[in-house]
Amino acid sequence: MFVRASLGWAALLLFWAVGCSPPPEPDTTPPRVLATEPADGQRGVLKDVELVVHFSEPMDPACTEAAYDAYDPGLRPGEVTFAWDDAATLRIRPDDPLAYSDDENDKVYTFIVHKTACDRAGNPMTAQYVTRFYVLRKLTGTLYSEAALDGHVASDGQVYDSWPQLGAGDGSNDVYAQAFLSFDLSRLNPDPVEVLQAQLLLRKEQVTGSPAADLGPLIVEHVYFGPSLQRLGARALELETLEPDEPCSFDDLSGTWFTCWKPGAVQDDVDHWAVRSGRSQFRLRFLRNTDGDRAEDSIQFDSGDATHDQPQLVLRYYAP
Repeated sequence: MFVRASLGWAALLLFWAVGCSPPPEPDTTPPRVLATEPADGQRGVLKDVELVVHFSEPMDPACTEAAYDAYDPGLRPGEVTFAWDDAATLRIRPDDPLAYSDDENDKVYTFIVHKTACDRAGNPMTAQYVTRFYVLRKLTGTLYSEAALDGHVASDGQVYDSWPQLGAGDGSNDVYAQAFLSFDLSRLNPDPVEVLQAQLLLRKEQVTGSPAADLGPLIVEHVYFGPSLQRLGARALELETLEPDEPCSFDDLSGTWFTCWKPGAVQDDVDHWAVRSGRSQFRLRFLRNTDGDRAEDSIQFDSGDATHDQPQLVLRYYAP
């Protein structure tokens, strides 16, 4: 009996201790915004951006979503969709892509989390949080061919990368050549993100023989030969054309200036910036390398080593 009584009193004391424990302190700490994506002042934001707000604690979704605000088209409350990555992370997805700047001037977007945003206990923030970010701008730039890299390569392995002219076609001994151009995209300030237009301009120096009739059209192809033609030698003649490419071809060689549009090629180089060292490179060749008649049929253009009218790549692009 004594043992049972003791156990009974112990259970009663335990029940009393649990039942009379003090209630937890109410949550009175106001929430706050820890960070946003994009961050305040961030530049070069892409048009398909999703906004992310990181809070200091779990939030009440209804009052927090109602506290979101923006006045710029594309970010206004009726133009976005809300989602929660977790209880403290709000993701805001614009229903349509944002608009970039139409020129070199900055275009800023602003969004606000008003202080009415509240946590699960109903505590509002003590102050609103404002984030401003800048989307891409529309810029123009002109690049000149890299004198140290452009030139022409002959089928006998000779590389001519320090001449004021570069040429394509065949010679009197049926050795043929192809011309190569290189443009350093990193010379643009700032670096491009999205290419709108890319115009390749070449100035003809002379035509020998009748290359268009005997060798077919002159073709401008997108290739990558890297930091040195000397390194490749005759192997440069066998380089595969890069994709995507919009090949240019010229049947009429009578003009002085030759224009070739290559926006897809340059965008591909931007998308593969690291592996192509931020360069756009091209090859000029005729459809047929040689006609075997042992007579010269060739065309010569000013190179990057010329004192005037070097090859140009004229760009319109979006950048930070």
